[in-house]
Amino acid sequence: MEGTHPGASTPSSVAHISFGDGDFQSWSPNLDNPVVILVQMGELTIKKVLLDPGSSPDVLFYSTLKKMQLSDKSLQPSNGELVGFFEERVPISGYDNILAIVHASHKEARQCYNTGLKATIKETIPRIHSVYNSKNIPTLAEMDPRESSSRPAPTDDLRKVHLGQADQFTNIGYAFSAETKKNLVDLLKTNADLFAGPTADMSGIDPNFICLKLAVNPNARPIKQKKQNLGTERRNAAVIKMQKLLDAGFIREIRFSSWLANVVMVRKNSGKWRMCADFTDLNKACPKDSYPLPNIDRLEDDTSGYHVLSFMDAYSGYNQIQTHPDDEDKTAFITDQGNFFYKVMPFGLKNAGATYQRLMDKVFKQQIERNIEI
Repeated sequence: MEGTHPGASTPSSVAHISFGDGDFQSWSPNLDNPVVILVQMGELTIKKVLLDPGSSPDVLFYSTLKKMQLSDKSLQPSNGELVGFFEERVPISGYDNILAIVHASHKEARQCYNTGLKATIKETIPRIHSVYNSKNIPTLAEMDPRESSSRPAPTDDLRKVHLGQADQFTNIGYAFSAETKKNLVDLLKTNADLFAGPTADMSGIDPNFICLKLAVNPNARPIKQKKQNLGTERRNAAVIKMQKLLDAGFIREIRFSSWLANVVMVRKNSGKWRMCADFTDLNKACPKDSYPLPNIDRLEDDTSGYHVLSFMDAYSGYNQIQTHPDDEDKTAFITDQGNFFYKVMPFGLKNAGATYQRLMDKVFKQQIERNIEI
């Protein structure tokens, strides 16, 4: 913008400061660095002000002057006006020789400048994952909203139905009519071979139909975890589980392995133990299988309105899927009895759920949304 004012003489107390091209020729490498200053304007203090090296007139709006709590008496009278590029004219209320006190800090300016140039790295940003009182950390049991850890029980009384062998049975409700109950029992006994027997009798799924394949990143570095102590109760439960897995042929001992994980014992709602492995490092080296998993809300909507509902629990479902021979050694885990690896799909892998869901969708393809929901 262009400023015009009467040809009044400039007060002698105002010093004339000007810069020529020669002033910008310096050996200092920091000549063109931006300047961050601290400004005190009346009762206000602005700690960090970045000076724009571009050209601009020293113009201050009158409304800003009032917000700075500066008196009009500090203004020297002036009858000039500012003329814009499109010939618009704004009258000048006055001018002030000393409007603010400036404190420059070269150290703070360089720090602000360097901080502005740095790229923000996600991992370096501290994040709060949880807030708690270290003196009174709640346990998982205390945070459970349920009054007890027992599983929901059917409202109807159950009747045991034996299926051929003495230790093989299932349950049906008493609410059925006598005729419906008789037909249901006959149906179950006729198809008793469909129910799971001893673990050794389960041959598993044909690997040509589906198997667990780990797409491990070839550039990932194999990691062997340091053995951790489980405690007496968990260690005894792990020994029992280990023997069952060995008898079923689900695991096998290994001497040399690049990957090695710790055993994790998880208690089920029924009170029994489930043995898993800490495959955290292996999961990081594998891409995620984005196969769609079931939506519980849709399942509830699709099953509502039917007179009879039967729940089917696949016995050792994960262990029915074979692990690809090339990936068996990657599932190795460490125990007090030695190192073993899974010949079948174990719990704890990132893509185990997606692999099992894919199997169920393929097996029951003709029944899904007709008489089965998975």
